[in-house]
Amino acid sequence: MNRQERRRLGIKRKDPMVSIKQSDIDRMKEEATEKGCKMAFNLMMAVPAMVIHDKFGSLMKKEGRVEKFVDLCMEEYKYYEEGYVTLKELAQILKDEAGVEIKGWY
Repeated sequence: MNRQERRRLGIKRKDPMVSIKQSDIDRMKEEATEKGCKMAFNLMMAVPAMVIHDKFGSLMKKEGRVEKFVDLCMEEYKYYEEGYVTLKELAQILKDEAGVEIKGWY
């Protein structure tokens, strides 16, 4: 694009060309993936916490029930992150002990 075309379109200056190493791209992808996973997990915690708050309030003492639930979920997630349990094992435990089958976990 020449100078006359840039003036006509209202473009003040050219976009700078930036060189990035592949290792920098890989690092940025890794950071974005980690941030996205943590954000998705935190967002998914909001759904069951709201269900407990809205639908099961009469079954539990109101004071601190949602906080306790979230704390227990975070503790269980920590076990998964540290490698003490896998998704497959969690699914099997839920099926065997609670009779709940969740498909598509692993």
